[in-house]
Amino acid sequence: MPIDQSNMLGVLDDFPKQCKDALSLPKGITVKGEVTSIVVCGMGGSAIGGDLLKLYLSSSKIPVFVSRDYKVPEFVDEYTLVFTVSYSGNTEETLSSFHDAKKKNAKIIALTTGGELSKLAGKIIKVPAGLQPRAAIGYLFFPMVGVLYNSNMVDIKNDDLNEMLTLLNDKENLKTQAQELAKKIQGKTPIIYSSELLKPVAYRWQTQINENAKYPAFHSAFPEMNHNEINSVSAMDRNRFTAILLKDPNDHPRIKKRMEICKQVMERKIDVNEVEVKGSSLLARMFSTIYLGDYTSYYLAMRERVDPTPVQVIEWLKKQL
Repeated sequence: MPIDQSNMLGVLDDFPKQCKDALSLPKGITVKGEVTSIVVCGMGGSAIGGDLLKLYLSSSKIPVFVSRDYKVPEFVDEYTLVFTVSYSGNTEETLSSFHDAKKKNAKIIALTTGGELSKLAGKIIKVPAGLQPRAAIGYLFFPMVGVLYNSNMVDIKNDDLNEMLTLLNDKENLKTQAQELAKKIQGKTPIIYSSELLKPVAYRWQTQINENAKYPAFHSAFPEMNHNEINSVSAMDRNRFTAILLKDPNDHPRIKKRMEICKQVMERKIDVNEVEVKGSSLLARMFSTIYLGDYTSYYLAMRERVDPTPVQVIEWLKKQL
């Protein structure tokens, strides 16, 4: 019997097409009036798109907040654009946040495949069904960017999109690198490190390893980890832990120096695996690194002989609630 019974590998292989198709989903959808802040409400795989939007708009004058809760932040008002994101449309925290945002007269756009959220929301972007939410990240990120582009709140360069798609379509190299990383990770707890800039990407690596491989993983960011976590390396064991450094060419020079020094400290106790982030545009660097992490989690699942698609513990927990 095959391990990958729901063909997660096929879903991963289709990811470049998913990203391209997702760009057309918000056609004609705009936001009217002044927007002073953006809030993305979601949980799990439906929330990571918000983390990535916050990263993508890090140089924008409009602040982005991600809410993983039953209500939206207190500052939300009629000038706040709220994306309520629930792949199933039935996520209880997101539905609760929708009602809270509506009471505050926020501008609300829902991203969903259907469910209760599609019945409540006025403006809806319907995304294709049939995937695990974590495997639909293209459908849950690019439509938000598309709405902002349609509303003249963000500029998207074709060159950036083309560079991203070129890197994503280099699948054989990505798979080779991912298989090597999975081999090095197996039997150890990986800690994924990045700069603060790419922290959402490092978090994505962690959660994909957690859900696809059903395997412990953690993430942390420079420079904060230099002020606390680095002290724990002395208690680590090479047979129990391994580090993955996501090295972005656009990291601050002091971050690059900190990484090099910490690598020397870590290597006394554990193995350190360096991942050179590829791409000149932020969009390309974000998604090519995410794609590598997704493949790594898949191949780790294969090595662990677990089906990457089902998340039985999460489903059990929902039933208990």
